[in-house]
Amino acid sequence: MKSDNVLILFDEDEEYAFLMGEYLLGCSSLPWKIAVCTSEEDLMKSCGMREPVIVTSSSTYRESLQRIGASKVIVLDDGAGTRIEPLIEKYQPAEETLRKILEIYMQDADIEPAVQINPSGEKARLIGVFSPVRRCYQTTFSVLMGRLLAGRGKVLYLSFEFCEGCEELIPPEKNGNLSDLMYFIKSPPSVFSFRFKSMVRTISGLDYIPCAVPGTDISEIPEEEWKTFLMRICSLEGYSYVILDLSECIRGIFGILRMCDVIYTLTRNDRVAKTKIESYENILRMYDYSDVREKSIKCSIPSVSRVPSFSGDDLSGELVDFIRKQMEVL
Repeated sequence: MKSDNVLILFDEDEEYAFLMGEYLLGCSSLPWKIAVCTSEEDLMKSCGMREPVIVTSSSTYRESLQRIGASKVIVLDDGAGTRIEPLIEKYQPAEETLRKILEIYMQDADIEPAVQINPSGEKARLIGVFSPVRRCYQTTFSVLMGRLLAGRGKVLYLSFEFCEGCEELIPPEKNGNLSDLMYFIKSPPSVFSFRFKSMVRTISGLDYIPCAVPGTDISEIPEEEWKTFLMRICSLEGYSYVILDLSECIRGIFGILRMCDVIYTLTRNDRVAKTKIESYENILRMYDYSDVREKSIKCSIPSVSRVPSFSGDDLSGELVDFIRKQMEVL
């Protein structure tokens, strides 16, 4: 990506141009500088000698846009009838519009590997949630903790399960999930960052990447690639916390746990659960992962009468109170 790359939002609908432009200007680490124009005269002034990406609406689009030297023209469909490709639905959440713009841009973008993704150098804290005990509210615990932590800073939730246990975290489209993002782990950091931005979604203030789907074989991904992935994720600008909802199907699970700043080991009070936890801790000692055990917080889940909705406004109840208590160490 050249340092002078520009994206021009050109729309004669001044209200939409203002609101969408404000959203784009508030996004960090985009591959362009952002300009907003509501007239063709302003557009020509903004183009200058550059080759901008132009995003316009179908009602504002005119054929002359194809002749002003734009590197790409992307049309937002507002029902005016223009069928110029690539075409994106205009009236949808701004984050979805940006995600689709990034997908189109990445198809043939020349991205400079030397781009510095996070100039501040600050890295997110990595929080692991893992247990050999089944049915202990691991995903619920992870997501609700993420929502609560969002009050302190920006949070990313990553599920390493093959099938997400919450319908609210399954997007209606099949446009990118964890396994798709892993395809770019050997790409330059800037390419990886832009692909990440095109896939990330948000639910009630919590960012997440949709989980892998069955048949994608993330269980075959080497431990070193997972480590590289997590180091890049934690280096992305803006995140304070990254929560890993981990599964034993991932290769190198103990090495991944070792990378975490804090680990929550969920359990129950029954005999089977206690036996599984004892066996798990014995394995950690046997294979010299005592450091993983030392930074693990064993959490015995209380009796729960109600589980809050992942996307609802009501964050209350026994489970939420329990999670708040566990967060005191963060």
